[in-house]
Amino acid sequence: MRPALICSALFLLLAQTLPAPARAARVALPPQQVQLDALTRDTQKHSLGSGTMEVVWWIPPEYWQISVGQQKGATPEMLSGLGQTFNDYNVVAVVQATVADDLEYRFTPEADVRESTVLIDPQGRTHTVLPEDKIPTRLASTLAFLKPILANGIGPMGRSMYFLVFPGNDAQGNRLIDPLGDGQARIRTTNKVHDFRLPLGSLLPDKRDAATGESFPGDFMYNPYTGRPLDVSRP
Repeated sequence: MRPALICSALFLLLAQTLPAPARAARVALPPQQVQLDALTRDTQKHSLGSGTMEVVWWIPPEYWQISVGQQKGATPEMLSGLGQTFNDYNVVAVVQATVADDLEYRFTPEADVRESTVLIDPQGRTHTVLPEDKIPTRLASTLAFLKPILANGIGPMGRSMYFLVFPGNDAQGNRLIDPLGDGQARIRTTNKVHDFRLPLGSLLPDKRDAATGESFPGDFMYNPYTGRPLDVSRP
């Protein structure tokens, strides 16, 4: 997927205000310091083999705010408007296809993708795609706005990529999946179970081995070569 395409599209769309999402005990990088390509890698899974192709992209609320926040001219009002739109939901983009004998992709219809995709939170609870009448108008309109832009930008794959909306909170208002939390989230499709290990290292400062001076992603706890505990890097 091409994150710059979505960033630019969202930037044109936003206008209203709401507080940013609550953070876990871990201290995240400031949004401007997050490497968007690294965050995209942390939240996308690709599968190709046995005559099938699949891309699954979990897009947490933080992604939308960071991607737009890094655009020149982004305002607090725009970022807060994103909070109003996305904070209570998990959006997952899915494209699936079979690879025919002529090497052409035969993309899976939206109804089949929606019915077969589930979200599994770190507590092991399974969540199905929200029906369209349960999705707020603002969120549905935003995703509909992105659809033709993706189609124009990446062709047939963009036209056959579907945004699925899952709940973001439990009945008590707690987040189902915190990108700065622990454990793993899973997205199960017809073809595969895709695991997303938490916390997302791209949202955290790098860790450093004080003895060797080596740096590692922020979700590492130990130096994988020596077993020494790591500390958060200091500027």
